[in-house]
Amino acid sequence: MTRINKWIWAVAVAGISVACQKEEVGLYNRSDSMVYFQVQNFSGSNGAEGYTTRTDFSFVDYAAAYTSVVFNAKVKLLGEVKDYDRALKVVVDEERTTMTPYDAATNPGGGYMADFDTLQIKAGTNEGIVGVRFMRNASIKKQVDTLVLKLEANRYFDVLDEYKSSNVWSNTTADTIDGTRYTFLISEIYTKPNRWGDVAADNYFGPWNPTRYAYINDLFGFTQNDWIWATGKISSGRMPFYARELQKELQRRADDGDPVYDEDGAYMQLPDAYRVDYSNVVLKP
Repeated sequence: MTRINKWIWAVAVAGISVACQKEEVGLYNRSDSMVYFQVQNFSGSNGAEGYTTRTDFSFVDYAAAYTSVVFNAKVKLLGEVKDYDRALKVVVDEERTTMTPYDAATNPGGGYMADFDTLQIKAGTNEGIVGVRFMRNASIKKQVDTLVLKLEANRYFDVLDEYKSSNVWSNTTADTIDGTRYTFLISEIYTKPNRWGDVAADNYFGPWNPTRYAYINDLFGFTQNDWIWATGKISSGRMPFYARELQKELQRRADDGDPVYDEDGAYMQLPDAYRVDYSNVVLKP
């Protein structure tokens, strides 16, 4: 082998050695245990799956009896399943959160309830559940309230900062998902529908406001679709009937000492043709 050929061979071997060393950088060590947030939100007939770290929910269209709702954020394990329980560390990301924790005595207007001190990945399993109860409070009728949870490392787990999204058909251009945080967006924001004017609802129900609208929907079982589309429930011809039924219910509540309050804190009143008599109201103790 000539001197030139020997030199080329030496360079090639050195290049292969460097390439092999680079391949080893960043490989996952099976002895490590990492955790990350992930909830499945899509499953296709072809086996494709989609994932998210976000839950959006609105109480609109839910009856007034639903005063709270529970959602779960799942924590997935990247690593070996163990035969013992391992604690998770989940905290509230205060900088990104607008909600405050609910407490019946000290903060009855709070937005959520959760126990972050007992979270675990149980023995023999590869995921943990973070359950949060969200309260139907006054704040979410004015704005979308946010709760952001954050995973932090502890003695058992490191945290996977991000991973590749599978929510597109081709993963070659997929974005990454933040594995460290899970976001809840909770609201109950009502907007005046066009059909309110189409059926002259002001003449039967009085002027629109979110409180009145929600009460009427709950009483008659109306949904947002009933106000958007011609489903047959809401029509000009049926408005007198609904007004009479609403008047009867408001009057019954007034006579029972449990009057319905409107947006401004006054008793809910209807147009003169369906007026409710509140003159003899004796409030329940």
